[in-house]
Amino acid sequence: MVHINPKSSSREQWGDKLGFIMATAGAAVGLGNIWRFPYVCGENGGGAFILAYIICIALISGPILVAEVLIGRASGQGSGSAFISLTPKGESKIWRFVGVVGVLISFLLVSYYSIVAGWTLEYLWQALQGHLSLFSGDNSQKFFDNFMASDSRQILWHIFLTCMTAVILLRGINKGIEKLSKILMPVLLILLFSLAVFGISVEWTSHENPTSLLDLKSIQFLFVPDWSKFTMDSVFQALGQAAFSLSIAVGTLIAYGSYLDRKENIVNLGSMVIAMDTMVALLAGVLIFPIVFASGLSPSQGTGLIFVTLPNLFSGMPNGDLLVILFYLLIFFAALTSMISLLEPGITHLIDEMNSTRPKACMYVAIASSALGVIWILVGSLQQEFLFLNIDKIVSNFLIPLEAFGISIFASWVLDKVISKEQLSNAGELFFNIWFFMVKWLCPIAILIILVKGLISQDMGG
Repeated sequence: MVHINPKSSSREQWGDKLGFIMATAGAAVGLGNIWRFPYVCGENGGGAFILAYIICIALISGPILVAEVLIGRASGQGSGSAFISLTPKGESKIWRFVGVVGVLISFLLVSYYSIVAGWTLEYLWQALQGHLSLFSGDNSQKFFDNFMASDSRQILWHIFLTCMTAVILLRGINKGIEKLSKILMPVLLILLFSLAVFGISVEWTSHENPTSLLDLKSIQFLFVPDWSKFTMDSVFQALGQAAFSLSIAVGTLIAYGSYLDRKENIVNLGSMVIAMDTMVALLAGVLIFPIVFASGLSPSQGTGLIFVTLPNLFSGMPNGDLLVILFYLLIFFAALTSMISLLEPGITHLIDEMNSTRPKACMYVAIASSALGVIWILVGSLQQEFLFLNIDKIVSNFLIPLEAFGISIFASWVLDKVISKEQLSNAGELFFNIWFFMVKWLCPIAILIILVKGLISQDMGG
């Protein structure tokens, strides 16, 4: 016997399937798509890595995405309450813990993700003022170092962005998340596509030598399979990238699923989200690598590429003032859509568990997230970001795999099969059987491998 919350029938719903697709894609598309995926792809065999990534998406991340949306829609609740609603009596304690951990993960993520997202606002603000010279030559590294040394400016942007996100969420699912996602995601895709086309076709002068960015070397680096670079570690990288690129196990998909109409096909919607997320990651590579290769540099991972290398390179390109504005506008949109998706699970949890109104829930979550982010900034600057970086490792290497493991076990071993069959009835019997097998056996085994490897890397300082 399962317990469905009677309030779920009156729950706000997405206006249409496009709203759900755009909001969920916005949750998946973030800063990691822009800098991490292209670099990891190129360093691990290009096309070979892409093939492995797509296989891992189909076998692991995709099935768990379906499971989370299914759990959210079946219960009509966010992550903190959904598992209890769908659990037989006497078995709810551990599953309540699993649900609450999902909310905790999203809260921890957003508290420091908003700090990095705030950096994009600083750069966009400087670019809008026409300060392109700040990003040229040695100035680029100096500007970044000076900004990182300024706790006050980081705190300002962090709080501003958190409050902006809370105001959007205050308007609810239809007028807030859905309406904005339908605007931001198409604009993001147009910006990314336009910059990618420009990046591979423009003539750019690097030092004394004019160079065409239409250089097949950069495209080959990203797309052509290089099996000499594809190792067992590449398989683990593809597995990890696939597992965490779609915002699984952070409470977002369950929360978003709880607002999804029961007539919608979860599998079709999930497939569209996966396709959009992958397309953004590949387009980011098409944008970034031609510029980096034309400059004679090697691709670098992480914040240095986005906040030091690329601004410097844009300053040497025709129409650099406009390009740097468009680039950071693109990065900001990607960060904002992810911020929205990371704050929402906590808000949904307060509404479901404590009967809070949305305005109060938004205020509480925003204040708590802002306060924790300020602590990360202050403690991080005093201790060379030691705590900040280790919190990120704990979330990425331990909490997210653990939560994903719990979700896969719940969906296949605990959840009444009649419920999951009903939720996926419009996908067909064959698909359901395949999905159920993957969630029951393949996903837990793969996630355990990721978890063990992450813990080993943590112990080895990796």
